[in-house]
Order: sequence, then structure tokens, then C-alpha cells
Amino acid sequence: MANMYERLLGDTYKNLHPELQKRYAITEENSFIGEGKMDGIYGGSFFVKFILKIASKFRMFFSERGEEIPFTIQNIAERDEYGQELVRWNRTFYFHNKKRYFNAVMQLNENENEIVDYFGEPHLLVSTLHFHIDELGAMHISSKKQWFYMFGRKMPLPKFLYGEAKIVESYDATLQCFRIHVQVRNPLIGSLFSYKGTFVERN
Repeated sequence: MANMYERLLGDTYKNLHPELQKRYAITEENSFIGEGKMDGIYGGSFFVKFILKIASKFRMFFSERGEEIPFTIQNIAERDEYGQELVRWNRTFYFHNKKRYFNAVMQLNENENEIVDYFGEPHLLVSTLHFHIDELGAMHISSKKQWFYMFGRKMPLPKFLYGEAKIVESYDATLQCFRIHVQVRNPLIGSLFSYKGTFVERN
């Protein structure tokens, strides 16, 4: 069976850079583990960082900032209790003597042909995502509708509370590594956090 992202994107999946096609070929038989370094993690006011510090207890966002931050990313496909496929996105950031996590679970809504992203452990935030591939073969991901998630129920968030995410993942053929750039903003208060860096697949 084709991986979740290939099923979502259809024929356009082949427009991804070949290394990204392999990177996103996440199935129950094929996981991805990468390691790299963030050039910088930045953004967010004092108030935003206070909220993100609370969120870190749920392995969802964090308040720390810095440069040259080592990190790992692990993508694993499995089935939930209903037999539906999901892909785990577990990111770990190493700030000197502490670890911070940014974990999420993606599922494909076949009826709407869109990815639904569940953030945190337990899940507290839900967002639908839009995927597209640019002319250079990079993957672009942006958030759409968002909900607060509690006790198995989704409660729609008003747009002024959205964390509007834009992610670009590309392959640098010169350095032979993946590049990642994430920006998350709120319509009212601006930047919540951003990070960019490089990583390679761990052998």
C-alpha cells in the first residue's frame, strides 16, 4: 500500500525531490529516524513563552530558545484501536541539560482527503493541514482549521486563537541533508515560535 502522504498527494507526490519521497515513505514496515541541529529556535513574547512552558508538560511546544540546538525526529506508522493508520511525529530537542519535546500524530481523513494533526500527549490541539509541493520539489505544509481537543471531543477554536503554521521541508543536494523551516504565528500577537535547521537520516 502507498504511504499516507502519497495517497494524499496522488500523482503530484512524484514531484517531490527523490530524497523527500523516500523520507515520507513512512509505513508500518518503514519508519524514519533523523538527527540534526537547529540553526536557531526563536520567537514569542514573555506571555507566549509562559503559555508554551505550560504546554511543554504535554510534550507540545516549549519555551526554550537558542542556537545550534541538537535534535532528533522519529516518524513511525502504526494502527490505532480502530485499525486506522496513523503516523507519529516525535521531535526531541536537547537544550544543554534538558530535553524538550514536540510530539504529534497525523491521520489521513480519506473522505476529505486531508491530514488531521493531533498535538500533545494526551492530545490537546487538533489542526487540519494542507500539503503541496513546489517547483523545486520541497514539501510545504500549512495549518487550516483548528480545535481544542478534550475527552475525545473537538471544540472549534476562534481564528484569533489559531497558531497558524507554515512548514517547508526540502533537500539540500550540496550538503546532502534535509532542511526544515517552521514558523508559527497568531493573528493577534504575531510570532509564537520559529525554528530552522538541517538533519540527516540516522543509519
